[in-house]
Formats: sequence, structure tokens, C-alpha cells
Amino acid sequence: MKKVLLTGFALVSMATQAQGWVDQATNFPANFGIDEIAVVDANTVWAFAYDGSGAGTYPKIVSRTTDGGATWTAKTVTGPSTNALISDIAAVDANTAWIVTAPYASGSQANNVYKTTNGGTTWTVQASGYTASSFGNQIYFWNANEGWTNGDPVGGKFEMYKTMNGGATWTLVPGRPDQEGDFGYVAMKEVVGDNIWFGTDVGRILHSTDRGNTWTSSYSPVLDFGGVTTSGSSGSFAFKDGNNGLLIAVDGAGTVATTVANLYSTNDAGENWEPMTPTGPWYFGDIAYVPGTANTYVSTGINPGTTAQPKPEWLGSSYSKDGGLTWTAIDSGEQRGKLAFLNSTTGWAGQFSDGPGGTKGILKFVGDLALAVSNTAVKSGLQIYPNPATDVVNVKAKNEIQAVSVIDLSGKRVQAFTQGSQLNVSKLAKGTYILQVIYVNGSVEQTKLIKK
Repeated sequence: MKKVLLTGFALVSMATQAQGWVDQATNFPANFGIDEIAVVDANTVWAFAYDGSGAGTYPKIVSRTTDGGATWTAKTVTGPSTNALISDIAAVDANTAWIVTAPYASGSQANNVYKTTNGGTTWTVQASGYTASSFGNQIYFWNANEGWTNGDPVGGKFEMYKTMNGGATWTLVPGRPDQEGDFGYVAMKEVVGDNIWFGTDVGRILHSTDRGNTWTSSYSPVLDFGGVTTSGSSGSFAFKDGNNGLLIAVDGAGTVATTVANLYSTNDAGENWEPMTPTGPWYFGDIAYVPGTANTYVSTGINPGTTAQPKPEWLGSSYSKDGGLTWTAIDSGEQRGKLAFLNSTTGWAGQFSDGPGGTKGILKFVGDLALAVSNTAVKSGLQIYPNPATDVVNVKAKNEIQAVSVIDLSGKRVQAFTQGSQLNVSKLAKGTYILQVIYVNGSVEQTKLIKK
């Protein structure tokens, strides 16, 4: 039986003053979370929603920003049948994106690929090859022309198509992998260069090194990447290149008391996984490699436990600069979900929306993961005063200060200072900002600044 796992919790994320993230408003309905994030560049990001309210609906809503998250516009995707859900999204610019859909209930043909060329205002169905017997799971585009999509097995093989003309025509992949009694999950994929990986319900990871033309497979420590066949099991992975990556395996998550999460590493593209004994706080919600760094990963936690057994220690985010051996907290006690990073200074994490016109829904990273440590570990005794400020802000710390930046809540740097302990902020508009201090030793510290 083909099912889809949409991981989330029917909770509204609490207001955060956490270092490293700033709230942005997706304008999704209240309690809707982020299912998948497609980062095109520092300004352009696409995301689609899942229903975290507990109502069990399957929304067909996409949100997009073209200004780094300062504003997000949410739009309902028209075209898919009422029994369809969005499985995955891919985008190449501010106007052009694709989604793949699948059925969550019986009814009309719900398996299709749709394309927009006007920023999500309208979507056109493409002749992908999917039929009523399909279940589309993943889609990815390397550029405006070359793309790949994958669905559950049909006729003993995973149903895979490729396009070389932006989706005008799709061709069945001759070298698509054989089924071994398993199926895939929506958006469960990782793409690095020409490499593609995706996981199945029996813990298999299928891997292609040539953009989906040929495939190999191996079994991972994960029992079931989505928990449909083996309840309480789940997994996620991230790769920094064609060989090296990290994997999280979760078991027993049906109850708080039996939940166990373990971290593994690979240096042979996932053919073998070695157990790790990490130090510091790491989380089992999602994991992502930070492109452009030597060996930096970020982990997030979104599972709050239950009312009877709350688990605030499962909530938060952290990073590792040594491939998962040691972890440093970014924040803790707050729900942090799906991750996507463009580089060491630009990334987003999912949270839950507080409704159209609100202030929440997604989090933008503020800082630089290429530098030494986050402000939770600096302990430099940073002081800024007066705060709120009118004209001048005094900055003091035990560590020697190299530079100071003022960043607005969209993540945009609005002022920069290279020297001096007194900062003239008189030209800033009234509001709340992040004051980011970079020390001579390479560490970074951030605190809130209010301009009145």
C-alpha cells in the first residue's frame, strides 16, 4: 500500500529570540509547516506547506520570496485534482518552478508534473508519463532544461522520467532501479552535483552518479525512512560531496520512552555507514550540509514529545564543523524543522505559520558558519548600551572586536562597522535588529538591538 509520510506536529512555534535565526512570514494558514524548501539563490526561495494543525488535510499551497525572505507570497496551486497532494518542488529562478503530485485518496488521476513560468500564479500540467497507477515522490532540476522525477515502483521498477527541454517532454529512464518489495517517500532525496540519493521503506538508499541514468543500491542503518512499514522508524541524510555524508536513524518513535536516534557517517557514497559518538547537542529532525564549507552540517529538532512527556531537549538547532563529531548549539527549546542552506551565511529552517499577515512560518539563518563558533559558545561578556538606542550604541566585550554588522529581521545587512566601540545608528529606521559582532579570533556573537 502506498502511503505518504508528512512529518510535523500540531503546534504553533513559540516566539524566538534565539541566536542564529530570525522569523519570516510565509503567509501560510495558521499551524501550517514547511514540507520542502528549494533555494535558488540568496534572494529567491520556494517552499510548500503541510498541515501541522492535526486536521489531516493536504494543502496545495506554495510560498515564494524574491528578496531574501523580507516578503513571502503564498499562492494556492491550481490544476491538481482535489485528491492530489504536493510531493516535491524544484525551482531554477524567481519565475520558473515545478511540482510533482500524487494521490492521498482515491478519485481522479492525481499523479502529474506541473510547471509555472510566472512565479506560481498559474501552473501547467506536463506530459510526464505518470498514470493513475503511479505515485510521484521526487523532482529535481539542475537547470532550466534538465530535470528528473521519480515515483514508486510500477511493474517491478521505480518509475523514473527525465527531461532535457524543461519538461516539454519526459522520457522513461531505461536504467531505473529494480524494486525489492519497497517504495519511496515524498521529497526524500538528496542531490549533490550529478549525484542523487533517495531512501525507501525498507531502509534502502538508491544512488545515481549520472543524474539518474543508472543506479546502485545499498541497505542503511535506517529500518524505514518514513515509518509506514516499520512504525516509529525514520531517517534523513545529507552529503557534502559524492562520497561523504551523515545519516540520522530514528527508531521507536511511536512513544517518547522508546525513541532512539543515532548518527552515522559514510565516505563511500552511502554503501557503508559507520556509527558515530558525537559530543554536544545534535537533533534528529533534519540534517543538512552547508555548501562551501569544509565539513559543516546543521541539525534541527521539531519533535516536542507529548503533553504528558514533554521533551524540550529534542527541540532546537546546532551545527558541526568537523563532520558530525562535535556539535555546537545555535538555539534550544524551539521547534526547528526542514533545512536548506545555500552557503555559510544563507539558509532557512522550517517552523509553523501564525497565519496570513503574521510574522512566522520560516526561519532565516543569521551569522556565518564558516567562522569559528556561534554566540552560544563565545562567552565574551558582550554588552551593548543604551538598548533601546536613539543615536549611538556602545559595544563592549572581553574579546577583541574586528567588525560589527547591523542586520534587519529579513536577514539583510543594513549597516557595517569595521572599528570603534561606538556605533552611530541614527540613520536606522525604528525597529528591531540583530547586532552581529565578529571577533579577531574568528568567533561570532549576536544580540538583539532595538532602535527607537
